[in-house]
Amino acid sequence: MPLFLLPLLPLLGFALLMCLPRLFPGKSGGWLASGLVLLSFLLAVSRYFGLTDTPQSETLWTWLPNMALGEGGVTANLSVGFTWDQLSALMTLIITGVGFLIHVYSISYMSHDAKFTRFFAFLNFFVSMMLILVLADSYPLMFVGWEGVGTASFLLIGFWFSGRGNPADATTFAARDAEGRSNSNAARKAFIMNRIGDLGFMLGMFLLFKAFGTLNIAQLAERVETVQFDRAALELACLFLLVGAVGKSGQLPLTTWLPDAMAGPTPVSALIHAATMVTAGVYLVTRSNFLFDLAPTASLWVAWVGGLTALYGALSALNQYDIKKILAYSTVSQLGYMFMAVGLHAYTAGVFHLLTHAFFKALLFLAAGAVIHAVHEEQDVRQMGGLRRFMPFTHIVSLMGVLAISGIPIWSGFFSKDAILAAAYESNPWLYVIGLGVALLTAFYMGRWYFLVWRGTYRGDTGRGHAHPHEADPLMTAPLGVLAALATLGGFLNVPTFLGGGHAFDTYLSRAVPLEAHEIAASTEWLLTALAVAAGVIGLLWAAAEHRRGTLTDGPLGRTSTNALYLDTVYDNLVSAPSRTIAGALDIADRSTDGLIGSVSRNAAAPGGLFTLWQSGFVRAYAVSMLLGTAGIIGYWALKTIGGGL
Repeated sequence: MPLFLLPLLPLLGFALLMCLPRLFPGKSGGWLASGLVLLSFLLAVSRYFGLTDTPQSETLWTWLPNMALGEGGVTANLSVGFTWDQLSALMTLIITGVGFLIHVYSISYMSHDAKFTRFFAFLNFFVSMMLILVLADSYPLMFVGWEGVGTASFLLIGFWFSGRGNPADATTFAARDAEGRSNSNAARKAFIMNRIGDLGFMLGMFLLFKAFGTLNIAQLAERVETVQFDRAALELACLFLLVGAVGKSGQLPLTTWLPDAMAGPTPVSALIHAATMVTAGVYLVTRSNFLFDLAPTASLWVAWVGGLTALYGALSALNQYDIKKILAYSTVSQLGYMFMAVGLHAYTAGVFHLLTHAFFKALLFLAAGAVIHAVHEEQDVRQMGGLRRFMPFTHIVSLMGVLAISGIPIWSGFFSKDAILAAAYESNPWLYVIGLGVALLTAFYMGRWYFLVWRGTYRGDTGRGHAHPHEADPLMTAPLGVLAALATLGGFLNVPTFLGGGHAFDTYLSRAVPLEAHEIAASTEWLLTALAVAAGVIGLLWAAAEHRRGTLTDGPLGRTSTNALYLDTVYDNLVSAPSRTIAGALDIADRSTDGLIGSVSRNAAAPGGLFTLWQSGFVRAYAVSMLLGTAGIIGYWALKTIGGGL
């Protein structure tokens, strides 16, 4: 089975659903999209059993052949190809497996949406681009997938760009318009902030090509060992790659787009936060381990960016009221854990937490979506409470997700988070203290989320039709059940030696990435585990005590946490406000000079306006241009042939 089929199948679904939507009435488009992702998952499973210690590569075609780097430089052939090793196989299984469950859930969740078929086309496109990203055998091809998931996130975050109300209902027009503007702004914000990260990725690629003459990942790994290179240039290249990873994974300082991504439908939140886009930065650093191992300064930056982001996300989540934003800031924090691990060269620990996080975070987001549906699109946790009586199944699986993310034995987060804290203890005591504190805060804000939503009495506004919450249908509960089982049992894939296991996951992944040797005594590991578990238990008990006192709606840090430590305000004052001031001043100056400034700009833009007539955005115009161009080329060669014959 060729590797290109893995991204091709969902890409085919995207093309069919976008170009021929009328062939898929009702829910058939959702089933087609889900079936193609399932088929990719099954193909990935079949390839998984053929894994060897040697990476398997498949080249589709040569791209930019025989590139020479300067005079006498090395010649490099850049190909379009895919690689299959333990890391890409794991990422593929996560993307297609969890992605399939989210697709199935979405069939019910989005069933009444007017753009149902288009939504699934975008989901398929998202999955396809993410598969290209993790399967690529070179950085440029990885960048193609990188940009693809950025485009898909823009389309899905802003999917409800016109709001969700009934367009014919005049009473909801203002609310729909406000919601649509907010959703569009969130999509633009994600797109723009990711472009900053993408610039870093590109600059990193340019430096690597200048230093080593290739951007093929396997060739780079070989040349790092054999070619003399400037260490400072390598450090700078890795720092640029870090900028790319920071943008895609929502780390400080480019983190504010990720909570705003909640503007998209809840399945989008689950897909972005659990199985696809935000894991791309962690994957980039892990795949580039042979570079970061030789760049200690850049690696330290990765670790500290992760540690500080983990703390920022946890503090911001403490006093949020939106049921999804609490989870969004939690994602920011958990990604910080992963960055901290890979920055400390504990790559297997970081990737293992990526795996367990995909399970419990997808579970929590989809459970939140079921709650939002049950209470008629309400998202304020202060308007919930006591929902366990109305939604017993969703309550149980949500509790499993909370226990998993809080690091309570035997749930998966206990094993993966413990491995990261142990790596931090070995390498950097300050990062260990931050990680342990974040574990305490995580358990508190997730306990707060649980108690405000599920315990106590129902606080919903009966006047707004919220009086009768209901359990979700089987299409939504079935994926929740599967994810709950994975969130509960997934940690047993990597039981440490001191608990009677053999680090099976570490052994598996060590065939693709370096494995850090553990030098901690068993007694110390027991102590570290006890401290981590104590942090989780204390955090949950703290939330329970606040629940009994009725003070959970005013969490620690109060308004500072609600406003996410005012980071958005800082950006607005430093960037947005000055830009608006300059624009306003130019507008006043234009009016005072009788439009002189405007006329200059219009004259400067006039040549570009000619090209806009050609780049109209209409596919039929492009088709005519292609037809005329082809006819012109054929005519030219025909005349040349005739002339030569004469």
